[in-house]
Amino acid sequence: MDTIKLASGSKAGHKWQKIRDYIISELSSGTYSPGDAIPSENYLCEAVGVSRSTVRQAFRELENEGMIYRVKGRGTFLAEPDSSHKTSNDEMFGLIVPGIRRSLYPSLTQGFDDSLSLNSMQTLICQTNNDVDKQGNIILRLLHRGIDGVAIVPSTIGNTPAYQIQLLIDNGIPVVLCHRGVEGINVPTLLWDRRKVGRLAGEILLEKGHTKIAYFGVYKYEVSESHVLGLRRAMNEAGIDMPDSNIIFGPAGDQPEIEVDREKILANLLLSGNRPTAIFCSDDNEAEVLYWLAQRLGISVPGDLSIVGFGDCHRSTSTRRFISSIVIDEYALGLKAAQMLCSIRTGALNINEAESVPVELNVFSGASIAKI
Repeated sequence: MDTIKLASGSKAGHKWQKIRDYIISELSSGTYSPGDAIPSENYLCEAVGVSRSTVRQAFRELENEGMIYRVKGRGTFLAEPDSSHKTSNDEMFGLIVPGIRRSLYPSLTQGFDDSLSLNSMQTLICQTNNDVDKQGNIILRLLHRGIDGVAIVPSTIGNTPAYQIQLLIDNGIPVVLCHRGVEGINVPTLLWDRRKVGRLAGEILLEKGHTKIAYFGVYKYEVSESHVLGLRRAMNEAGIDMPDSNIIFGPAGDQPEIEVDREKILANLLLSGNRPTAIFCSDDNEAEVLYWLAQRLGISVPGDLSIVGFGDCHRSTSTRRFISSIVIDEYALGLKAAQMLCSIRTGALNINEAESVPVELNVFSGASIAKI
């Protein structure tokens, strides 16, 4: 299993990568297409802010990578995807995820890789860091490496443009979307009912007598907003109002300083005079942070505070096994994504099959919920 990391054009000694990143970005945005002529050296010098010698070095490197080709007397052009370097027994599939550390992604990655490894196929794992532009760049890199199929968890920050996925489809590359779809794209999609996640969490807490329930979302996006809708529905059906003050979202991003900001928000919630008796967290990562924060503040879980999370059913830590959670089998989802890509590759499944494959939700009964 390999991991692709995009090089940064800002690194010393690699100024030519600024040209590569610029061209890839223009391809990703749809400004250029394979077969188009590349702008002149003078244009690129001015657009990117580098010297002519740097542009020429970039052209040499990109030509070696097979991303461009030169025609004497005509100019330099963007190459079509080329898989001639591969053998028929060297099938290679990519998995694009926002990250590889958060609660769901390790099991997804393992399931995807295990499924393909059984058939002696290669796996490329690529992380976007929730950057839509980087996601587009990775798609182009995979396309030019002659990838045989791609499973994608679209970025949760920003909307994935349809042309990024369509570029793969137009080149006959099988695509399976995981966790969420992309507007305007009809391909097999593995996803679950997000509102049901919130509703199940609410029902579990209501059954234990909780009425002062809060929600903490890692940040505000379609998934966390759907959780809130489901949670509110469960509470409304029980005749209980959920005030807006009990719905809290952290700032978007995965940088260390943002993680600190989220912890401060949770601490303020726990130290407030009107502390909730139960908190549903959008992610098991946040549920773990909440648990340890409560311990440091002398708040007993579940005696003083009940916690419900959401994540993968394969509990990887002692803390996570303690926390009650709405769960999915992310390992099985990874297996299924790989199998569907192979089915598209062999013609057993249509490349444009607009099929939504439901992922089953279950409840992991930990020890973080108490009856009141």
